[in-house]
Amino acid sequence: MKIEPDSIILSGEGSLQRQLYQALRQPLLSGLWPSGALLPSSRVLASELGLSRNTVNAALAQLVAEGYLQGQPGRGYCIITQLPDHFFQAHGFQAHAFQDSHRFSTSNNKQTVANTSIPIQPATPHKTGLLEPGVPDLAAFPYRIWQRLLQRHADRPKLGVGSDVLGYLPLRQALSLYLQQSRQVHCNEQQILITAGAQQGLYVAAMLVAARGDQVLMESPGYGRLRQALQLQDLQIEYLDASGAEGISAEALTNYHDCKALFLTPGHQYPMGGIMPLPQRLAILQWARQQGCWLVEDDYDSEFQFKHRPIASLQGLAQGEGVIFVGSFSKTMQPALRLGYLVAPVALIRRAAEIVQAIHGDVPLLTQAALADFISEGHFSRHLRKMRKLYQHKQQLAQQLAAQYLPDWRLSAMHAGLHLVLLCPETMLPDFDGPRLLQQLAAQGYAPAPLSKYQFNGEQQAGLVIGIANLSHAELERGLQLIAAFQHSS
Repeated sequence: MKIEPDSIILSGEGSLQRQLYQALRQPLLSGLWPSGALLPSSRVLASELGLSRNTVNAALAQLVAEGYLQGQPGRGYCIITQLPDHFFQAHGFQAHAFQDSHRFSTSNNKQTVANTSIPIQPATPHKTGLLEPGVPDLAAFPYRIWQRLLQRHADRPKLGVGSDVLGYLPLRQALSLYLQQSRQVHCNEQQILITAGAQQGLYVAAMLVAARGDQVLMESPGYGRLRQALQLQDLQIEYLDASGAEGISAEALTNYHDCKALFLTPGHQYPMGGIMPLPQRLAILQWARQQGCWLVEDDYDSEFQFKHRPIASLQGLAQGEGVIFVGSFSKTMQPALRLGYLVAPVALIRRAAEIVQAIHGDVPLLTQAALADFISEGHFSRHLRKMRKLYQHKQQLAQQLAAQYLPDWRLSAMHAGLHLVLLCPETMLPDFDGPRLLQQLAAQGYAPAPLSKYQFNGEQQAGLVIGIANLSHAELERGLQLIAAFQHSS
């Protein structure tokens, strides 16, 4: 089957590249165009649709990166992904899973911290940010614009008291449009809850989908604060290997039944950097639907992809069914804002708001109002474009310096995000003294994280997770030189 250009209709909304991307993607998702069908060449598409070759090539490249298409020289682009039959028609999932797992009003869910032995992570003194993962380039933040927006709303009395429990409506409206356009999230402003960061969003999501004693799945290596949140709720945690280039494998899920939720980072696995391809995403969605298992998608660092544009969300593929989507502005803006969001089906969102009100209260409205303007006036998208280029440069620099000073260390998480994983060479493993290395680095003002901090399932791979965003060329080079000196002295 060959797709004719006259069947491709642009919506007239948004950029031409986005219109073409959506016009091609929608028939693929709906099954209108089957696997094996051929699209016209980029030259034909450009000519027939009245678009530039650059616009067409950019849209096609994104669909190739997301796993929908494969280029075939001389023939155009072939559709390579077969979506499962009736994949998006299981509309009964939400209410059934919600009723089955949600037991807030029963005595079964009473919890106390006193009778647990959870290893709460202690507070740590303020760090310099040198090689510390998770810290954006704070000097590159547009402080003047942000201050102006804060000042614009500073004398509004209504912002001094609470508002809608879901959060400031203009922010939710701006965020809904941004998520639809950038991450293909299926939502409106009534499905978005503003939170005090992604950590709170993950904690709330866990309370929504599971009760004490339920089995849940998460990644290892993975996010330690998520693990802590699940432990605090007395959930039974099973770990899935996420050390590969594609994150967790759908095949590993076949061993698990009666799980209430799977927590995952498909857009950019943290910390190993795996980016889950479309076939794996579809297989995981199919497994979750068959099992009645909720998916909680942590959209970690997805904005900073360096090989292609951010890949469409898992939540969008599922058209919002059975997936809770969690994100924050800690990396795109700055951590001190403490602003995040949770996107959930209508059946869940009000309960999520009740939980936030119980454990935290209102998220400050002044920063919400300023952020709403920051997004709607275009400052956010311009800032992201600038930072994407900056972080790509810093990633390339970090990899070059690592190759120079640590040639026998393997690298991971190289194609996205604000950090790099340095995997210790096997020749060092028998005698590798990680705590002593960290102590020596700390004495020089450096604060990388040991890979063991993210390993929960008995993994033996030693390494470091280093932040590459909030330091200069000289500071980065000095840090890698210190690691190299330690290696040579061991």
